[in-house]
Amino acid sequence: MAKIEKIPRLREEKRKKNTNRQILVLVLLFFVVLLVILFFQSSISRVQDITVTGVKYVSDDEVIKQSHVTFDMQFLFINSEQVAASIVSSIPAVESVEVKKHFPGKVELRVKERPRVALLMNPRGELFPVTNNGFVLKEYPVKENEMDKPIIRTWRDEGLLPEFAQELTKLDSNTKSLISEIHHQPEANNPKRLVLFMKDGFEVHSTITNFAENMAWYPSFVQTLKREGKTEGIINMSEVKWFEPYRQQQTANEKKS
Repeated sequence: MAKIEKIPRLREEKRKKNTNRQILVLVLLFFVVLLVILFFQSSISRVQDITVTGVKYVSDDEVIKQSHVTFDMQFLFINSEQVAASIVSSIPAVESVEVKKHFPGKVELRVKERPRVALLMNPRGELFPVTNNGFVLKEYPVKENEMDKPIIRTWRDEGLLPEFAQELTKLDSNTKSLISEIHHQPEANNPKRLVLFMKDGFEVHSTITNFAENMAWYPSFVQTLKREGKTEGIINMSEVKWFEPYRQQQTANEKKS
């Protein structure tokens, strides 16, 4: 009989333990929900600081505007990939963006601008950067201390700029630094014809197609010419490479002989 009497007590104790455990879980859940609500209502859950790094030409304000990140926005809900894509698609001068979030509330936009490969001169003589994908940054006129790239003085077809920009990107930096002016002078049988004026006194005729590959021969070609006493003239840097002295130089040499 004693054993039979103990069974209801054990069941009753078990029910009490389960009830207590359920109450404890509900209390904990209540406090967790309360803390979450308090967190999202507090300033610590929101964007408090936005910084931009890596920019030289583009302004911080422009990057922040195109990121669509604003103060008091919920920090945890910011989608880094969407923010980066928004900036890159809206600002042609920007090549990529890395978004870093630092708790509490700090958003860092690490910007990589597109390399400038040339400067394009408009009819008024103003200069604008040309990026490595051939886009002309007309919103960012070049200052005097930024004139460190070849100047494109005439360009007849902006549709060909992306191809030429890619060629300039591939060109050796030493050879590129010798280019002073670039003129796009298409002909009926050669719509991609280029005329370049070099800092060492030579005039180069070439084409957009395989421009970097052809210009790679320029330093050694000029070195040979200078050893022969030829310091100026026209150099053809296309598939067939040749040199032609200027007429006045040719006439002077003929008189000497």
